[in-house]
Amino acid sequence: MRKWWVGLLGAFLPAALVAATSFKVITHELRASLTADYTIEVVVTPHDGDAWSRLAKRVTGDGDRWNEIAAFNHAGGNLTTEQHVRIPFSILRPNLQRDVAAAIFPSDSYAAAGWRHVVVGSSGIEGESLWNIAEWFTGRGENYAAIRAANPSQGLSTRKGDVILIPKELLAAAFRRGEMEERNAPKTAEVRKSEDDPEERTSADAHAAAASVPEAVAVSGQPSLTYDRTSAEPFAVYRLQKGEALYSSVAIRFTGRVYAKDVGDVLERIVTFNGIDDVARIPIGYRVKIPMSLLLPEYLPADDPARMANEQVKRESAKLAVRPRAKGLAGVRVILDAGHGGRDAGATYDDVWESNYVYDVMCRLKHLLEKKSGAAVSATTKSELAGYAIPDDDELEESTDHIVLTSPKYVIGDPAVGVHLRWYLANSIFRRAMKQSVPREKVVFLSIHADSLHPALRGAMAYIPGQRYVTGSYEKSDQVYLARAEVRESPVVRHSEKESLAAEGLSRDLADSIIDAFQSDGLKVHPFNPVRDNVVRGGREWVPAVIRYNLIPTRVLLEICNLGNEKDRTLMKTKSYRQKVAEAIYEGLVNYYNDRDGEQRAVPSIASGR
Repeated sequence: MRKWWVGLLGAFLPAALVAATSFKVITHELRASLTADYTIEVVVTPHDGDAWSRLAKRVTGDGDRWNEIAAFNHAGGNLTTEQHVRIPFSILRPNLQRDVAAAIFPSDSYAAAGWRHVVVGSSGIEGESLWNIAEWFTGRGENYAAIRAANPSQGLSTRKGDVILIPKELLAAAFRRGEMEERNAPKTAEVRKSEDDPEERTSADAHAAAASVPEAVAVSGQPSLTYDRTSAEPFAVYRLQKGEALYSSVAIRFTGRVYAKDVGDVLERIVTFNGIDDVARIPIGYRVKIPMSLLLPEYLPADDPARMANEQVKRESAKLAVRPRAKGLAGVRVILDAGHGGRDAGATYDDVWESNYVYDVMCRLKHLLEKKSGAAVSATTKSELAGYAIPDDDELEESTDHIVLTSPKYVIGDPAVGVHLRWYLANSIFRRAMKQSVPREKVVFLSIHADSLHPALRGAMAYIPGQRYVTGSYEKSDQVYLARAEVRESPVVRHSEKESLAAEGLSRDLADSIIDAFQSDGLKVHPFNPVRDNVVRGGREWVPAVIRYNLIPTRVLLEICNLGNEKDRTLMKTKSYRQKVAEAIYEGLVNYYNDRDGEQRAVPSIASGR
């Protein structure tokens, strides 16, 4: 870890000393270098009589970001030409980001499929991490998984000379061909028109049309936020864009709330905090103030302890997410779970029972796996009458005959008992797989559900076991549990910190792979943060029990759609949609274990576009 005085030297380094270091000259006032721990250090020399806001305007395009820069430097007061102010690379103007990258990584270039980054790696055996590369060229470290997928022979660690392709659809504005010269100001996340409304809508229209949410285009950078931490209640500021609605583009996106009541409560607080009289008449460009206590960690300032801790966990879990190769899922044990069942119908809308429809998807996926892959497949539940047969019907009849396949079986009555017995059963199957010498990372648990969210939201969302929610031990000791052999063989569940970190990383990779398959197959995906490490509801944060107490390292709870949305609900009542969902999940599983034994994939060349 860098010592505190290194940060101060970066902020107030004398000009002569800056010139003597490995800093590259970008402009007459701006210098940049790659540090020993592979972060991009950018320093700027203030002009005579400069103010923080003028400096911020020159280097970021937004004078309002001066608070963020001042906080980053732990500084205040007047600026002098003797100071050298550190600027986060992520908030530089796109043209300056590009110039800095060109100076530090002179071998980088465009390719037909994206940006071709050549690892410098001059500070030790290892080079830049995929996380850092993702932060620099896409604006989000979390995109490391997509970069890793685009470079299948590349590990999480890099070496000097490695060539990393960053797919063009992930690139930040600074590195997108054709957009580089358009504007120097940082862009906010773009929003495309709703498919339900072909006309461009004002924010007032968008708010009124609560049946649909503007869907985020797959751009890489974070939406542009500025911060004020000097007020009684610190807040972030977001400028509302054309076509955006306060409830979706602010309340849902930045706070992570997805349930109708939670979205309403957060919206009410934001409206009160801003003194908004009429949410249907908010002008484009309105500076919406969002209390920082509501923000998801990734939207907090870069130096906020909660964000830094969150990113550290993601980095550590990514390092531990090492999965074996399994072409065609050969040797993989897949444990499938259909949510709810029996007398527990789950979410219910217009005679659509979640339990029946997700069970149908599970059966379809089970058939695909058994027919097309080399995986061994188990299920936690079964219909006593229909078994795993797939009905040739769009709309399904209500069924309450599902059982949990413990010894003895449990006819699902009490929803809580049904859930706990599932993870006990899954843990028992996992232990048997270990005795059969199946590698831990070749066992997968997938629980399939359908959500009940704010009616404006559509598409799939995946939950994974966030490390901070699963460390520790847990057990059930009631007779209904101890009557089952799977509970008696190991009633106490324990997760070490390392196991929890590895599980978060592996599960995130699988969830990303499944969500990517949904998108590739044209299926709807939740527009904001479709992979989450916890549920946020009613002021609480937790991980669902079926994956929280589960010992299987790679485990995901997949919400395939939102039954609270009429369009999703209508789709669920068609067998063709349910089959497409099963096929997308299957593709995600296969891609997750895709064989990487082959030769290094050729990086597309600039000339040929291969």
